[in-house]
This record gives sequence, structure tokens and C-alpha cells, in this order.
Amino acid sequence: MISKVTLGRVILNNISNFEINENILEISNTAKITIPRHYKQLDGKSVLDQFRVGDKMTIEAGYYYGSDVDMALEFTGYVQEIESDYPLIIHCEDESYIFRQTNNNKSYRDATLKQILSDIIPSNIGIECPDMTLGKFMIDNASTYSVLQQLVKNYGLFSRLQDGKLKVGLAYEFGDNTTEHTYVIGKNVKKNELKYKRERDFKVRFKAIANNPDGSKTTVSIGNKDGDASERTLNFAGPMSEADLKKVAEGVAKKVIYDGYTGSITGFGIPRTHAGDALVIRDEFEPDREGKYMIEKVDIAYNETNGFSRQNTLSFKL
Repeated sequence: MISKVTLGRVILNNISNFEINENILEISNTAKITIPRHYKQLDGKSVLDQFRVGDKMTIEAGYYYGSDVDMALEFTGYVQEIESDYPLIIHCEDESYIFRQTNNNKSYRDATLKQILSDIIPSNIGIECPDMTLGKFMIDNASTYSVLQQLVKNYGLFSRLQDGKLKVGLAYEFGDNTTEHTYVIGKNVKKNELKYKRERDFKVRFKAIANNPDGSKTTVSIGNKDGDASERTLNFAGPMSEADLKKVAEGVAKKVIYDGYTGSITGFGIPRTHAGDALVIRDEFEPDREGKYMIEKVDIAYNETNGFSRQNTLSFKL
């Protein structure tokens, strides 16, 4: 294994321990870096004196293959917190860190999602989002981070910031047109915590809400009616009739209620899966169970004891 961490102007090679947490249900991804004692002094100066909170940072990692090295950028963001004890623990947040440092005041009579994002997202970050009309929308002394939280809460939109591009969209569309990876159970899988479920095993109903531009809401309920069934809320941007809303909600339900895997599966450092990517799972002993899933969450771990791994938590079936 090989790693490199850059903190401001400080470059640390072969850091032995870091963790990265990615989740499309969260606005930001985070990282935690553990700096061993032998880095207490660097070039005759304390490491703590050479970088500070707010500095730009990156994590790169990979493997040696003989004389060749396959190392790639795993995380880019900013130093968020520095613990003072040794070994040093550095907490970092991805590029959404800068979203917290902003203040916006905007008022829209009939806003589109693209218009709102273009007004609050720094121009150096690309934007990818669906064509959605959100209607009347008010931003009152709110950070960009807070506005994105509002979009998640009120409209069921999720975001992913990676490689300088912010992708915002509905959860059930998040795995479309994205990077695809393949795990073969028994080959490139480190730990398998998946459960195979049949459609009939899911006891869930959906409360679908369309948030219409005039402030009204259209609501429908579909799915299992049993008293012990769990209820999930789906938020959409309107306007929608009950018939249209039901059709969209049924499309989501087909991806959530299915014959297939749930749970998590852990691979090695490569392939480089990320939250929001698509994962094809194959089992040579049970080929009929092959399926493609959206990855909701990835926990990346790099340490001398357990090696380099990625735990992928599955979401929708694609």
C-alpha cells in the first residue's frame, strides 16, 4: 500500500491510518487522518506549526505493483479540526466546507433548482441537476450549506460533491449515468454482509408528497397497509396531480422493493467505489442473483492492521 497526505504546504508520505466517510444522504463527506509520533517534528519544526484549520488538503492512496504504483486522489477538502494530543488526529471536510463560510439573501417568485444552485454555489464548482421548478423560494441570511439542507428536507433532493462538481437530484435517480464497478463474491470481496431478500419480504409503505409552487401539497400513500409496516416519506417538487404523483411514487417503490441484496459489502482499495456510484454484484455459484445497485454510503479505511478497504452500503436497485 502507498499513501500521501497534503495539508496546506505540508506533504506527508506513507501515512499509516486514515478513514473517509461518504454518504449521499449527507451534505458533506468527511475524513479523519491519524499522524504518528515520528511526524511530531518535520524539517525541524513542529507539524502543528505548519498547517492550520481552513487549509486545503488532499488524500491519495493506492498500491505498489512491483515497480509500478497505482495511486489516486481519494479525498479533497479542508482541515476542519486538529486534535492537540499525539498521535495527531486531523478531522477534514470535503469541499462543502466552503459552503458553510457563505451568507446568502435571495428571494424568488418562481425559482428553478438550477437558478437557485447557480446563485449560491461558487462559480468554480460545476453543477448537475434535473430541470425542476420549485416555485416561491426564500433565502434569508443562510449559508449555502443550510440551503442545501433545506432542499434535502423539503424536496427529497440529495447531493454529491466530487471532482469539482456538485450533483443534486432525486434519490431514485442518483445512480443513473454514473460510474459502475463490479464485485464478484469470492474473488474481489473482503467481507460480505449482504442479505438476499424477496419482494414479499419488504413490509413498507410510502407517503409521497408533491410540494407545489403555490405552497400547497399533494399527498398519496402506496404500499403495504399492515399496521407493522414501516412508512417512508418521499418528497417531490410539484406541481403534480394525485395520478402523476402516484405513478412517480410507484416507480420509486419498484426500486426499493425488489428481489435482491440489502446491507453492505466490503472490497479492497480497488475498484475505487464512491457513494453515488453503481455496483454490480455477481456470485458465480448463484448467477441468477446478479444485480446492479446504487451505493448510498462508502466507508474507506486505510491502516497497517487491516489494509486498504471500502465498505459499501447498498441503496436502490438500478
